[in-house]
Amino acid sequence: MKRLLLPALLLLVLLAALVSLSVGPSGLGPAQMLDGLTELESKILWSLRLPRVLMAILAGAALATSGVLMQLFFRNPLAEPYITGVSAGAALGAVVATALGMSSALLIGFPALLGALLITLALYATFLSGRRDSASILLMGIALGTLCGAVVWLLLVSGSSGGTEQVISWLLGRVSTVGMAEVLVMLPVVCISCWLAISWRRELDAMLLGDDKAHSLGINIRSLRLRLLAVSSLLAGISVAFCGVIAFVGLMVPHVARLYGSARHAVLIPLSMVGGALLLLFVDIVSRTAAPPREIPLTIITSLIGAPFFIWILLRQREVRL
Repeated sequence: MKRLLLPALLLLVLLAALVSLSVGPSGLGPAQMLDGLTELESKILWSLRLPRVLMAILAGAALATSGVLMQLFFRNPLAEPYITGVSAGAALGAVVATALGMSSALLIGFPALLGALLITLALYATFLSGRRDSASILLMGIALGTLCGAVVWLLLVSGSSGGTEQVISWLLGRVSTVGMAEVLVMLPVVCISCWLAISWRRELDAMLLGDDKAHSLGINIRSLRLRLLAVSSLLAGISVAFCGVIAFVGLMVPHVARLYGSARHAVLIPLSMVGGALLLLFVDIVSRTAAPPREIPLTIITSLIGAPFFIWILLRQREVRL
């Protein structure tokens, strides 16, 4: 059955993508697509809906893979971009860039990546200081995330960032405003990063045995941790830059993938990628259909799902082993 899980998820992603393409106020459904599209309908499909669907797939895969790598990096089942404050750091970098006059999402990506990397480095410093228990790293991430969030809202309240309503909408998570240009930037970054993560699968599996055992197997732990740091921060940072802060995807998907799939990274990473894509596609569909014509921000929906999931993990944390 487990061998069929990945193909089944891929099929569900395809079905969800088709549903997502047909959802919208214009009423462009499967029947119209089959009968042929007018010029306006073609523009709606290819310029608005398709980039949205592709970005949801890419961002979901990126956040889930980042969660897998962070959980291994910190040996903490609660680690993921949102909880550890990495997403908040990326958001702060993006808002500061906006305050400095940058308006292009492509330019904002670099400060967002820097913000994500700085928060991850701070957490790594906590890890190296000897405070390796889950509580210390989690509390540090929450504190850093809260601090970054406070600075973000200070910039918004003071009007330094400009376009306050648009920035708030972006901060709550959205894929509705992206175009094909952003997708074409996101695509190679996510594909290469995930390919690198999968190519390290044997080293990552060795880390599950502990640093000493991995070192005895010839694994350069320091080099591997730096690679994990770079890739997980890159995936989180670029997702925030283009889609805003989307909570709990990196927490939920890897745990479900381990539960129903495998802890081996050759299986875990592809399952998480596809599962993350499916989850975010589903969330985006719900955001458009739950309260039309308004769209519910993505992070509200993922938080409604993820917060109870987070509590469940906390209650059984002693049983969780990476």
